[in-house]
Amino acid sequence: MKTKMTLFLLIIISAIITSNLFPQQVKYCQMIGKDVNDVLKTYGKPVHQDMSNPDMKCVFYQTKTSRTTFIAGKDGVYQIQADLSYDTEKDAMKTISGFLGDCGAQSYEIDTLSEGNYNIKAPGVRMTLNLFQNTYLKKYQVKFKAEKSETK
Repeated sequence: MKTKMTLFLLIIISAIITSNLFPQQVKYCQMIGKDVNDVLKTYGKPVHQDMSNPDMKCVFYQTKTSRTTFIAGKDGVYQIQADLSYDTEKDAMKTISGFLGDCGAQSYEIDTLSEGNYNIKAPGVRMTLNLFQNTYLKKYQVKFKAEKSETK
């Protein structure tokens, strides 16, 4: 009984830690095809938005460590880009590993191009995830891009 309880607690703690490390990236790809108003409901008030062109509505979010852009047309969000900044390569890779693990759990197709560079396919969505070292800023950056694809 004690072993089952310990295992249960480990699973709960792992889920909490994992969800705090990379909850936004997985939600990002789930926004493809959604209305721009769903983005606003999910992520709140953006730092900037440009709704002047109905075929290319742009919504921008920014924090100290991330920048995210959602681009939507009449048929919903068709592109998302996010730049995440980390102090160490270990922290960046931890986020990437968590994200890829979650994608795998959702049966997304993951193609490893090289360490830190991945192509990911899900029904109706094509994604890229890239890690690079910004030597000028002395940071590690993860670039995430998701686009609507024709295949379902």
